[in-house]
This record gives sequence, structure tokens and C-alpha cells, in this order.
Amino acid sequence: MTIQLAQQHIVKALIRTIEPMNIWTAASDGREDLVDQILGQNTELNANSKDPNGYTAVHAAAAYGHIDLLRKLCHQYGGDINIRDNDGDTPLHHCEDVNTAKVIVEELGGDITLTNDEGKTALQSFEEDAEFPELIQYMRLQCGVPQNQDSLGIDQQQLEQFKDSIRYTLETEPDDTNDPESQARRRKLEQIIQGENVEQELENYIREIVRSQGMNGQTTGHQQQTNIKRRK
Repeated sequence: MTIQLAQQHIVKALIRTIEPMNIWTAASDGREDLVDQILGQNTELNANSKDPNGYTAVHAAAAYGHIDLLRKLCHQYGGDINIRDNDGDTPLHHCEDVNTAKVIVEELGGDITLTNDEGKTALQSFEEDAEFPELIQYMRLQCGVPQNQDSLGIDQQQLEQFKDSIRYTLETEPDDTNDPESQARRRKLEQIIQGENVEQELENYIREIVRSQGMNGQTTGHQQQTNIKRRK
């Protein structure tokens, strides 16, 4: 038997002996035929079965934009479009394109208000990643966010003011050695300023402050009085 023929036999054997974990790989690859085969033959698995990270076939199909498979998992196999993984992320949190998001939200009943374990909605996660502007724009429309603001009610002018204030504070105010929390915040900001992608990291830091104060019952957005000092 040649090496090539032996390899072909091995591949065929692997295909015939599908392991349970392959459902997540199959969904990630958009292999509807394998997903059908796995769910049809294995009574221990379903569309909502989770891997060690809480990841399901529904998450995988959403993450890789396999829309037809996503529909099938939900309509035919009872997949939960709002199921959470171990980080609290729903399939919508894993989405990376507008067309998939539309199917999740407008067809399958994806809940745009759900937050993950960090208290972030899918939109807030997209805004922090800042990788998919069209997806962010669509989600803002769905969430009723004004065009000139983000999901926390902050507009670009305010972000710039806050970033200027952070830089001004670091340059002009001495380190408070008597306050460990203040020191920790300062070290974090210094790391951001000295690191890569400074502008986006500063925006994420500001949003985190606004979000955490909003979760504690304080106002956010243009009504927010954050503990970041504005430069006069």
C-alpha cells in the first residue's frame, strides 16, 4: 500500500468515526452535511450542546457567518439564538458581519439587550473592538442610539475632551502615593499611553468608566459626571 493510499484510508476512517467535538468544527466550517449527520446519529448531542468553553454550534455558525446553517440549527434543531457561553457571550456577541446580525436580530429573535459577564451588550463589545464599522452602525440603529453617539450616550467630541483631560492630568498632576486605587488607575493609563493603538484603548477606558458607573445607578452619556477631570 502506497503512502498516499494509506493517507486516503486514514482520512476516510476519520470521516466515518466522527467524534462529538466535531459538531463545533463542522458548524465553524459551515458543513451542514456533517452537522446533520452528527445530530441525526448522536442522541447525546444537540444544537445547544456546549464545549468546555460553553461554545455551541449556534455560536460557531454565527461567528463564521454561516447564515443558512444558523437558520437550520434554530428552526430544525431547536438551537437557542440567545444561548450564552462561559463568558456570557451570546451568538450575537460573536457575530462579525451585518448580514448575520440581521438574521439573528430580525429573523431569529436575538435579544440585543443581553449583556455578557463583563456587563457588555453585543454593540458595546463591537464598539470596543472597533473592527466592523458597518456592523456597529447597524446595531446602533437597532438599539435606537443617536447617530452622533455611541451606546453609552457619548459623542465623539466628549471622547476627545476626556482623552485630552487624561493626558493633561498625567502631565500636570503628581502621583498620589497615599491612594493605592489612584496609583493603580494611573499605572493603567500610563500603560495605555505608552502602548499601541492609544486612541482606541483610551476610548475603551473611558467607556468602561461610564459603563461601570451606569451599572452602579449613576447617569451616563452627556449627563454623566465622570471622575475624569475635564481640561479647562
